[in-house]
Amino acid sequence: MRAPGGAAALACLGGVLVGANPAPAQDWTTAGYDAQRSSWVRADAKISRDSVRAPGFQLLWKVKVDVDSTQSSAVTPPVLLDLVIGHRGFRALGFVGAPSDHVVAIDTDLGRVEWERRLAPGAPSAGGSPACAREITPDFARSTNAAFPAPPGGRGGGRAGQAARSAVGEPGLGAVTLAQLGTRRTAAPSAPPKTPGPHVPPRPFPVVYVLSSDGMLHSLNVMNGADAEAPVPFLPPQSSARGLIVVDDVAYVATVSGCGDAPNGVWALELGSKQVATWRSASAIAGSVGPAIGPDGTVYVTTTTGELVALEPRTLKPRQTHRAGGAGFTSSPVVFEHAASVLIAASARDGRIHLLDSHRLASSKATESLNSASVAAAAVASWAAPDGTRWLLVPRAGAIVAWKVVDHDGVPTIQPGWVSRDMITPLTPIVISGVVFTVSSGEFRAQPSSPAVLYALDATTGKELWNSGTAMTSSARGGLSGGGGQVYVGTNDGTLYAFGFPMEH
Repeated sequence: MRAPGGAAALACLGGVLVGANPAPAQDWTTAGYDAQRSSWVRADAKISRDSVRAPGFQLLWKVKVDVDSTQSSAVTPPVLLDLVIGHRGFRALGFVGAPSDHVVAIDTDLGRVEWERRLAPGAPSAGGSPACAREITPDFARSTNAAFPAPPGGRGGGRAGQAARSAVGEPGLGAVTLAQLGTRRTAAPSAPPKTPGPHVPPRPFPVVYVLSSDGMLHSLNVMNGADAEAPVPFLPPQSSARGLIVVDDVAYVATVSGCGDAPNGVWALELGSKQVATWRSASAIAGSVGPAIGPDGTVYVTTTTGELVALEPRTLKPRQTHRAGGAGFTSSPVVFEHAASVLIAASARDGRIHLLDSHRLASSKATESLNSASVAAAAVASWAAPDGTRWLLVPRAGAIVAWKVVDHDGVPTIQPGWVSRDMITPLTPIVISGVVFTVSSGEFRAQPSSPAVLYALDATTGKELWNSGTAMTSSARGGLSGGGGQVYVGTNDGTLYAFGFPMEH
């Protein structure tokens, strides 16, 4: 096992959220990493352009998840929980979702299943079909902050420099009792003031939130998978949900027409009062990672008919709406800082990227893609180089395309950066310490699928640093997550792969 300062943990993807308090900046907490859906881990103790280029970065382990499904066996990319202390010592855990409400916790140091549960066994509830119940993958997330994660150079990167979260009580204070729950609370990183909501008492152990196919939100003890409290009704049964995220004691998720009776829209669940709010959309929600949260708590969502809507936190009352005036959006929004502004970017069906100021959604900038005939992106990644240059990364049909955000006459716009090597339907990339990781998914409609390949690219030039070769034996569609010196890929045959550097003994 790695030293305590180098342990990491994952949280189940299918709709799970981890942590009694908001997670630190380097933990992968939800689809797209953080509240802003940036897919950018600022710093990592082991991963860098030099270390990935040198020998040593390799397949560490793979775990086959037992999948009970008639059509799909894909597993979700894991949400990460870094360095939790339990009765068996320091643990690095990963939580992965699979069809039929299967939730699996994996020790990410050892590549070993810690526990697993099926959350909604038996016949589907009224309003859903048996096929939907079998194929829906749980949605996961961890409690996180609306504030932008700390930049590199502040707190330690990767697993180094992070304090362990205890599941058995604070040092020197003895065991945690129920009477103490109302009096002890760990301070979260500072953030702009939000609309107050019902108080949610802290727990003596981290939890992960999972949205199951029956529409219930579960809070599970990360150490053993037991219920931390009774499941709470959130969505209609067998809803097609995406992008579960928990910010300021509120769980948010998007729904699209398909399985179940849930309309297109965004849902919010107050974890304190258990009250549910809904914003309904006249068209489908765009993108693969759901709503993004701005640093002031504003909820941003895109639609397939070309609207980008800003919603109030908790109540989901509309604040502003931007209308693209042309092709609809295909990607979820990504929120980021540039100069003194908070900007939003989203990809449209015509290959344009819309760049918006969060305070003036009515005015937008759209830049032609290098290949407007290619497939538009379902998500956009964003990162900033040490020199302050802001980058946007977009998967196209056969490559990753990078753009720079620049100021033109005082107005932010984008200009072409680089285009990666050819790939088969690449997945949305992630960025760790200046390295872009993406997967050539192997899925192509015109011919049989081929095995997925993980690539590492220089984030400023797009040049290939490393690839996984034939390590994976199936195609992939779910996505990636990473941190703590490791990168995780779930493939369509129900296998989770971990790539990184061998453990120090």
